[in-house]
Amino acid sequence: MLTMLWLLLGSCERTSPEEKWITALSARIEAGYQSLHSSSRDLNRQVQEFCVQNTDINVPRQQWRQTMAAWQDIQWVRFGPIVEHNDDWKIQFWPDKKNIVARKVNKMLNEPQSITVEGVANASVVVQGLSAVELLLFDEPYVTQFTSTGTQSGDQCQLLTAITTTLAANTGRIVQAWQDAQFQAGWLASVGQPQDGVHANAVSDAVGAMLTQMEKVKVDKLGGPLGYKNRNRQPNGYFSEGWRSDSSLDNIKINLLAMQGIMQNNEAYDLRRLLESKGNAVIADEFQARLNDNLALLATIDKPLREAVMEPGYRQQLEDLYQSLGALNSLIKTKLTKALGINLGFNSNDGD
Repeated sequence: MLTMLWLLLGSCERTSPEEKWITALSARIEAGYQSLHSSSRDLNRQVQEFCVQNTDINVPRQQWRQTMAAWQDIQWVRFGPIVEHNDDWKIQFWPDKKNIVARKVNKMLNEPQSITVEGVANASVVVQGLSAVELLLFDEPYVTQFTSTGTQSGDQCQLLTAITTTLAANTGRIVQAWQDAQFQAGWLASVGQPQDGVHANAVSDAVGAMLTQMEKVKVDKLGGPLGYKNRNRQPNGYFSEGWRSDSSLDNIKINLLAMQGIMQNNEAYDLRRLLESKGNAVIADEFQARLNDNLALLATIDKPLREAVMEPGYRQQLEDLYQSLGALNSLIKTKLTKALGINLGFNSNDGD
């Protein structure tokens, strides 16, 4: 894929810094999607072994964590094929403030007809991805059912297998769609197109997605459980992402490390090199410093997020992290966009 893109660009002498960055970024995204697909297939295999051979539930649980980590690394990409068919929601339905995942899963388990892959693939996005798998593998009432000999255990295994099969198929389709030569050529060609708050190009796609992801981390992944999105402003640990598996803080860390990988990648033309080409290396330094601040604050929280938000002793650390995330987002919205000469326009996640 990377070779093909370089051929599309022509000789290196005629390749702009923006084209070099987008070419390298496209290869990075492709690798991320391939990793997600590979992990999804392994999850499907581990689930089948668990259901057929009655293996330890911790084996598919661990593979679920690896698959979720692969998703969190590439979750920031909110452009291209993944948004065309709600595929991001098919991979993970969240936020889920009304516990819709549990309600939809229970509805499928209680239906008289057999649970099939086709049935799940044609069902709501709510039951097609990692959130539904997390419910079945980590939520105690469902875990208890797996040890029983009743019909529910068999139904849960049928559903778990159907969901992971669908997930593997969906992630495989996303890889193929990203590799599509026509899409790649069009996305790369957009680098040279005029950009404003309404019409995007590949560079504004990428930077806009970075901002959207970091706003999601601040507003939803941290602000939600802190209570900042509630009318009563009361914390609620069950609003954290991955509360059943206690993966919430791990997810935020992976999201931050993904931003770090975009800014600095010693093996490819990264965002730092693009900024350096424009005489704005100081922005790259400030971006990395902000990331380091967030990672350091995150490391001080030694309890699952669902518990930490409910304990007054952790409040200041969490609020410090919230403010630090806001500083990183402000840097992206103001200094980074200005340095790259782009206008992101309105962001639906803006605000506190």
